[in-house]
Amino acid sequence: MRIILCHSILKKEVNPLLKYFSKGDIKKYAEKVAGGLGVEIKGATIYASKLIKVYMTGRGGAGRMIVMIYVKKDYYLPALIRLKKDKIVGMNLSKGNLVFQDLLRKNLSLIMKDLAEGKFEEL
Repeated sequence: MRIILCHSILKKEVNPLLKYFSKGDIKKYAEKVAGGLGVEIKGATIYASKLIKVYMTGRGGAGRMIVMIYVKKDYYLPALIRLKKDKIVGMNLSKGNLVFQDLLRKNLSLIMKDLAEGKFEEL
């Protein structure tokens, strides 16, 4: 299992929440996803991938993280990290929430670009 953190996601999702969640928290909960924790979100659009929602807690409160898994390569890529009380996507991280779906689509596009350009780090 490899946990890959793309630079765009680090800048857009992780850095604004560093007072709540550390990179260590991100790694810990991605490892929990690898261990079977979390709920699959239906409708992954990238071949050989799954999207898993996992609840997380950090020093500043509760949150949720969406992890994209490249099933055939055993890569785990955090795609979205939000506080539970996030105002943009609210509490509804599901296929039916169009705001969430749009944000997820944008983040997945950033991930694919970063991977192609080698702009990522392994946790």
